Amino acid sequence: MNLTFAGDGRFWACAFLGLGLPVCLALAWIDLPGETPSALDAFVRLPRIAAFLSLGLAALAVATRGRAALFALLCWPASLAAASGPDGLVLALAALAAALLSPRPMTGRYRPARLAGATLAIALVVLARPACAPLAGMLLVPFPPPGRLARTCRERLPLAAIALLPALLPALSAASLGTPHPAGAGHGPMALPVPLPGFLFGLWAVALLVPLVALRRGPLPPRAERLWLSGGALLGLWLMVGAQALAPAGGPGGLQIRDLVPLAPMPILAFARGRIGTAAALRWPALLVVLAAALDAVALPMIALRL
Repeated sequence: MNLTFAGDGRFWACAFLGLGLPVCLALAWIDLPGETPSALDAFVRLPRIAAFLSLGLAALAVATRGRAALFALLCWPASLAAASGPDGLVLALAALAAALLSPRPMTGRYRPARLAGATLAIALVVLARPACAPLAGMLLVPFPPPGRLARTCRERLPLAAIALLPALLPALSAASLGTPHPAGAGHGPMALPVPLPGFLFGLWAVALLVPLVALRRGPLPPRAERLWLSGGALLGLWLMVGAQALAPAGGPGGLQIRDLVPLAPMPILAFARGRIGTAAALRWPALLVVLAAALDAVALPMIALRL
């Protein structure tokens, strides 16, 4: 079963805005369970929500592969809950970087702009989360053919070095975006401040697992790229665990979900399949994440606002 839309990038972007906005606004009115912030506190969060939604829209619009997976990552309830804080901005920047680097091959008139934008996005993520430095490895894909290896290295390696520079500025990193730089530092994980009904957990599990089996059309990136990006994500996880292990005893928090989610765009970029043909077509398994997000857009505001 194929469902054809005029420009699936526009479809995913509109779906993300329409379904994510009510959840973000509702969750911005609450903080910890049982506590409600003042109207001023909620109003201060609006620019962060606007930045998260804008970056997410840009990611879905410029991606050429993996739009459904990026949509699922951005519309995941914990991601929307983080939109009113600095963690949401970090996640959206990481997703935007992966989207900018999604074309295969990386050619065309917009190639320099994509590389520059991805470099800036990754540098900002590393500034906020130095343990996410392996994200700079995304700048080296897609791998070039052997005949262009030297030229590509001369072009890409300086960009990767620029993206890694903020990791060498720990003092500035700690102050950036209002977030502490050690993984797990700070209080409040990127988790929902309201309980999520069990059926939504089940629906999200189905929405994430079924497409892995059903959506098998199109070529995967080469095995070398899959190993490179997956290894980078594992390296980021190792750095976060190490940073947490070296944190002062009795420090706040532990390794949180919010520390791991910015690494998710790396495996998305590694396993996103290329499109066969030129027609913009969506198959029904990809729309399961839209169904899950739509139910969230109804249920979570009602729970958050205690309706």
